[in-house]
Amino acid sequence: MINIGDIHGANILIVDDQEENVQMLERTLRVAGYTGITSTRDPKAVCSLHAKNRYDLILLDLVMPTMDGFQVMETLKEIEKDSYLPVLVITAEPEHKLRALQAGAKDFLSKPLDLAEVLMRVYNMVEVRLLHVAMKRLYDQVLDEQKEQERLASALQEAMVRVTHDFDEPRGIVAKSSPMRQVVDLVRRVAKVDSTVLIFGESGSGKERIARLVHEESTRAAGPFIAVNCGALTETLLETELFGHTRGAFTGAIADRAGLFEAAHTGTLFLDEIGEVSPGMQVKLLRAIQEREIRRVGDTKNRKVDVRILAATNRDLAKAVVDGTFRQDLFYRVKVVDLRLPALRERREDILPLARVLLADAALRMKRKISGVAPEAADQLLRYNWPGNVRELENAMERAVAFALPSTTRVEFEDLPEEVRMAVAKPMATNGQALPLEEVEKEHILATLALNNGNQTLTAKHLQIGAATLYRKLKRYGVIGGETRPADAASTLPST
Repeated sequence: MINIGDIHGANILIVDDQEENVQMLERTLRVAGYTGITSTRDPKAVCSLHAKNRYDLILLDLVMPTMDGFQVMETLKEIEKDSYLPVLVITAEPEHKLRALQAGAKDFLSKPLDLAEVLMRVYNMVEVRLLHVAMKRLYDQVLDEQKEQERLASALQEAMVRVTHDFDEPRGIVAKSSPMRQVVDLVRRVAKVDSTVLIFGESGSGKERIARLVHEESTRAAGPFIAVNCGALTETLLETELFGHTRGAFTGAIADRAGLFEAAHTGTLFLDEIGEVSPGMQVKLLRAIQEREIRRVGDTKNRKVDVRILAATNRDLAKAVVDGTFRQDLFYRVKVVDLRLPALRERREDILPLARVLLADAALRMKRKISGVAPEAADQLLRYNWPGNVRELENAMERAVAFALPSTTRVEFEDLPEEVRMAVAKPMATNGQALPLEEVEKEHILATLALNNGNQTLTAKHLQIGAATLYRKLKRYGVIGGETRPADAASTLPST
């Protein structure tokens, strides 16, 4: 808001070749409380003065011997690029008033001057001018923020493209590691057929993203992708959500409603956490998948649906079949193709590239200029076992951006969550048992190699072993091939 102090402190220039007029206007304005008043009797000096001082108001006499007010306004327009000319003209000629307004003046005063009217017009014009300046400053700020948003979006896009191009991955999936590359390869093969796919993976490992990738790579990509978390709904709610209902089927059913099977027609329906479906609902789900038709709750007729089913679970469904909690026929119906998604701790080469992508996304959303991870923080990201998988890494990056100092451009060690900062590397086998010593060594060497972006010399230095020793180990792990050691000791490994 503009207050009286802002108005009285406005920068005002009086331009008149008559000294008595200048003195009268100066005295009137000062008595009214205005403090930022200057004057000139030379109209030719107005433009240079305004370019230097940016006046909030120019009281301009139109009739002057060396240069009239109209000529002054024309030259002022070259300075005020935003087209707002803070000019209040003074004239005794009625025909000059309209012409002055057309030339860009915002208002006029008639001679002989009424001092009360002078004060009123000056107050109003200064207030409008200050509001205009404030709005322009706000607009420029919004424009700057928009440009920063575009820069961050571009940085995120570049990060995604870099990951995609470097590792030949589909957009949005980081797959530098061998286990994840196998997943992507399998996805590309099964996407083109219409078979049902069961995706197994720990909570937070990215099962829905893989399901979306199957859909995006399939012939159904132009159709809808509908996802539902089966574990989040009761049996009754899940039935109406999947199959829909008719009007009057139950209390509150005031109109017919299509379910998700119908909504996903010609596309893909993703049943997340299918292992949580109740036995009664399993029977209905089996029929819908098998017969390719559904019946709305309260309806008497069946409806054909053309839907591809993708399902996901973090449970051992084979064991659930043995235990009698999951139907065997439904298990085999959804497990035409099974796809196991590795936990993040099993794909350590993906941790840093994935962290950078998630970091860029968080920085974009929070409007922060953070685009990198400090070496100490990166090392700690590799040490941690990520029980919450990709979702936990995403939360850690968001938390790091939120906690980072305003002046920083990268995530530091202290910005990481406490559980990550306190972690000590504990490589584990998939069955939860400790890995053999040789596997622990391999995990540590490959993690350090990833930290150093594949640079063998830096990795050997970090590990405090000889470059030749490192080369032999990498060759034994199958990371590099060939019969002779590269001549360049500082060579960087190609992306694998």
